[in-house]
Amino acid sequence: MKKFLLSLVLLACVVRMSAQAEIKLSPIPLLFGYVAASFEYGFSPSFGLDGDFYFIEDVSAVSVSAKYYFNPDKGIDKFHVGAFVGAAESAPGLGFLLGYKWVSNKNVLFELGLGVGRSLDDEVIGYGKFHMGYRFGKKSAKLPATSGSN
Repeated sequence: MKKFLLSLVLLACVVRMSAQAEIKLSPIPLLFGYVAASFEYGFSPSFGLDGDFYFIEDVSAVSVSAKYYFNPDKGIDKFHVGAFVGAAESAPGLGFLLGYKWVSNKNVLFELGLGVGRSLDDEVIGYGKFHMGYRFGKKSAKLPATSGSN
């Protein structure tokens, strides 16, 4: 588990510092000795890819989600919808998600998300996220106001 967390930190350092990259952890599984972590990379102020990693007892799982953010203030923040690829038991599947992300002025973030999908063997796949984390890279996606001439 320590190697995994170190890998997440190193991954964030390798990413271009002009881009938005986030490392997030869920505090609830940590209370019980498990890890639920994610790494999100913002390709634009409105679009990000998120990889989720779960280590619970002897089970390790990975899911990938693509998120579209509506009216972001600081880039990849606020209300979002998306699709995820995950697994239930042994079969992969697809699903949809909704969520909201708050980002502070000091780049500390909180994210909530819920979703549901179906696997190839017809099982229901759930998606839930309560993460806290830190954003690396640019601080704001707002463009400066331009003054037009009359």
